[in-house]
Amino acid sequence: MTNKIVCEKCSEYAEHHIDSEVDGILVSLHLCEKHYWELRKEKLFGPLKAKTAALRAARIAACSRPDLWRELVEVIHAASPPTVIVVTGGGSSAISELLSVPGGSRTLLEAVVPYSEQALVEWLGKAPEHFCVEETALAMAMVAYRRGCALVAARKKEPGEKEEGQPAAESKDPFTLPDSHLDKVIGVACTASLVSDRPKKGGHRCHVATQTESATASYSLVLEKGVRDRPGEERLVGKLVLLAMARALRFGDLPALSLRRGETVLEHFAIADPLLVDLLDGRRAVVWSVPNGTEERQAKGEVRKGDAQISLFSLRPSLLGTHPFGVLCGSFHPLHYGHKQLREVAERILKGPVYYEMSIRNVDKPPLDFLSIDRRRAQFTDVPLVLTAAPTFAEKAAALPGVVFVVGVDTAERIVQPRYYGGSEEATRAALQSIHDAGCRFLVAGRKVGETFQTLSDIPVPPKFAALFADLFAAIRPEEFRADISSTQLRHEAAGENLV
Repeated sequence: MTNKIVCEKCSEYAEHHIDSEVDGILVSLHLCEKHYWELRKEKLFGPLKAKTAALRAARIAACSRPDLWRELVEVIHAASPPTVIVVTGGGSSAISELLSVPGGSRTLLEAVVPYSEQALVEWLGKAPEHFCVEETALAMAMVAYRRGCALVAARKKEPGEKEEGQPAAESKDPFTLPDSHLDKVIGVACTASLVSDRPKKGGHRCHVATQTESATASYSLVLEKGVRDRPGEERLVGKLVLLAMARALRFGDLPALSLRRGETVLEHFAIADPLLVDLLDGRRAVVWSVPNGTEERQAKGEVRKGDAQISLFSLRPSLLGTHPFGVLCGSFHPLHYGHKQLREVAERILKGPVYYEMSIRNVDKPPLDFLSIDRRRAQFTDVPLVLTAAPTFAEKAAALPGVVFVVGVDTAERIVQPRYYGGSEEATRAALQSIHDAGCRFLVAGRKVGETFQTLSDIPVPPKFAALFADLFAAIRPEEFRADISSTQLRHEAAGENLV
């Protein structure tokens, strides 16, 4: 009877007999099919795996070399960009890195850490819907940029000297940009949610943004949980802030971040058209965003509803085709079917074209950045959008005389209530009169507010304005238009419940 030869590594039948070197000694092995192929793969791929692991370890070590990051900071200081940095939740190590290398005073105008929610609200001028999202980082960077421009303008003036063309009194509008801002100011922002002593609802993440005179960029990173302590996560986020600064300066050959498998930085950029730069800086009142081809065909009467499927948009200083009878005003964040239905209803009522209007500046909010502007105007595929820098309707009327503003009832109420004019009835009357004198009026749609549907007749009008109000405002009947939807509701649904 023949003895059964079993595998050296298990009790299965050994189909293979090989000679192999184990710890430097040549031995004879009997192996089953499974362990035979495992040994073959180890002999073939083992050295390659070891080499790959060694290369990865060397790369991580190189990325972590302090001298590489110190050299980057030295190069940033050599460029001397006037910079305002604002960070919350993480990223403060970038400030330390910048100040630990000589030359920090040439770069940093100001570093701000609004760590509490209230502090961040005061920085932005309004509570954000979510604190650790890209949108908040972009708004923080825009405020930082505007703050940097104001500091540069103040630094250029001698004590007690009034800058040419500027009023002696400081503007009460925190988002008004001084005329003199020739230096290339950078606004840098970071909002992060990192390792803490209490559980986090969502993932550990950070959003970094930069704003310059003509460009906006954002960098978003979700960190793998449980693999770094708080200092480790903070160092990584701080380095991302430094890289964002370097990218804003258009530096190349930058150090790489020490990311784990599966971690990726999502980058978004927008280089502004000169027309948008002028609009943001207040050198232009309006800019038209027109789907390519629509303007020319509209001038010839060739555009039909649903005719254009266009993804590219032209920016124009003026409109060549038919000028609108009315404009539907909004932030369009996002544009939804209620907006589209309302525009069509307004066209039927006014018996003429109605386009869209969006202001890149709003009362008590930071101006929109170039990335957000591009994203929003890309929603308008077949109807022109006029971009303004007019946060109030008195300013809109001056920029677009003779048009009808199509608004919701909540907006109409703000237009006529003195509390939105510092409590001054005279200021309210003056604003309404200037709108009237510009040949503008309002077409007002009802809207669901809370549990009730409110219309124009529900707005309390001060008796002093009753006649002017009746002349300026007309209602859209609920049977003509009603859409119980809001952009805010859609944003909350899109964001989900895991953001804080």
